[in-house]
Amino acid sequence: MFLSFENMKNLIALFSFFVFPFSLFAQGNIMLMPFEALMNATWKAEGKWKDGTPFKQEVTYKWSDDQEEVLMETNSYLDKSFIQFGKFSDGVHRWDTVSNSIKFKVEDVLGNVIEGDVKTKQKTIMYEYAYEDSLGVKTYMTDALIWIKPDKYMFKVGTMKDDEWENVMLETYFFKK
Repeated sequence: MFLSFENMKNLIALFSFFVFPFSLFAQGNIMLMPFEALMNATWKAEGKWKDGTPFKQEVTYKWSDDQEEVLMETNSYLDKSFIQFGKFSDGVHRWDTVSNSIKFKVEDVLGNVIEGDVKTKQKTIMYEYAYEDSLGVKTYMTDALIWIKPDKYMFKVGTMKDDEWENVMLETYFFKK
């Protein structure tokens, strides 16, 4: 039995009605796929900043309920004596259809908010943002999670120029906990 042209159009329209919304719904997941290797896990890192002060973080990544955002919770040092350790910040990553890019926003317990862009190169995730110090001086920073193997990323924090590290303030490794 052959379908008439009119029946074929109706079948395509019906198929599009059911499939197209699902492809739009899934698009957020597809655009955030660079985070897939980090998802539903806690990652731990320890090291020292360039000035010698200790660095310690535990970062947990998970999908939002609608699976359109990547949520991030960070535990870190909460005091300058580097003794008290606990929840330091919450972050969200989402696909921005206007700029056609991944945006992120992190809010910490001190009331600071950092917003910026996420760039990806293969399995490397780079956060680019402007950091403003207490004197109002802005520095354009990059945090990079450089994939080593499924349970290990190199983590670098610093400034870049022309895709080259100009000043590295921290270099350590995140391990899947």
